[in-house]
Amino acid sequence: MTDERGVIEGQGVLDLSHLTSPEQLAAITRISGVGAVVLPEALAGAYAGISVSDVGATIYVPEGLKARVHVGPLVVGGDGIGAPGEMLVVVGVLVVTGLVTGELPSRISVVGSVFAPRGSEAALGRVLGGGAGTVTYYRYQEGQSGPHVKMLSGQVRLTGGALANHSGEPGDILIAAGQVIITGAVGAIGYGQIFVAGQVIAPEAAQGELETRMDIQGQTIWYRSGDPRVLFDDIELGPDYFRLLDHPVSLISLGDLTIGPGVTADLLREHVTDIVVLGDVLAPAAAVPAVQVLATDIYGQIQVDDGSRG
Repeated sequence: MTDERGVIEGQGVLDLSHLTSPEQLAAITRISGVGAVVLPEALAGAYAGISVSDVGATIYVPEGLKARVHVGPLVVGGDGIGAPGEMLVVVGVLVVTGLVTGELPSRISVVGSVFAPRGSEAALGRVLGGGAGTVTYYRYQEGQSGPHVKMLSGQVRLTGGALANHSGEPGDILIAAGQVIITGAVGAIGYGQIFVAGQVIAPEAAQGELETRMDIQGQTIWYRSGDPRVLFDDIELGPDYFRLLDHPVSLISLGDLTIGPGVTADLLREHVTDIVVLGDVLAPAAAVPAVQVLATDIYGQIQVDDGSRG
């Protein structure tokens, strides 16, 4: 709740599945900026009377089912997903590591991504519903122990050598949810399949090798230099930042990037090999042409700083 009475905002998941009457829901007047709302199907009418904005998904729990809500990655075996009478709600990633052979919840709703072995389509297909995202079935050899599945989540930085999977088997599977940054030279890849739900930042030199094994649900960024500088928030970089760099770098901004006053086109060309920005770029007029030349991907706009700031 915010300071404003009856307002709920800025939450990953709002679990209202325990409510039983419209009167209980009446205490909420507005819901905003929530990743997912979970509530009984019987209260759908009362929920429709609430002001709702920027809600990623609304999951309704059918009458008679008990909701089990999980936030983040959930890794389960094919014989341990749940039981009839339950509804499994996953806000994040659901990974099933073996063929689905055991009991299943009456319904599975996932706001995010589902990864499961081929051969499980019929079993999972009849219970999956009400979520939002993607379902991917990976290669699996029935009758064998199957591949080992390694799960990574959040903001993960890997060396190229880590992809060799020295302690595993060639058929193993790597699943990453979030932002994956691969640095250094990528040699032999020891995973048969690599799945990513989110963003991958990897060296352009390894693009050919990685793309043959990767299934990506999100954005892929290929950088050119041997030293990616990844900036996670909105940031302003002035001339001293670039002067202090002792070798050319790849500049990767996951937010808005401001090139400060005094940064020239020559300064950028000398110290930056390529630029990727997932937001907007604000730069002095004299530096804009260099930004345009160095940019391999700009997901926002390149704007000229007219000097009116502050």
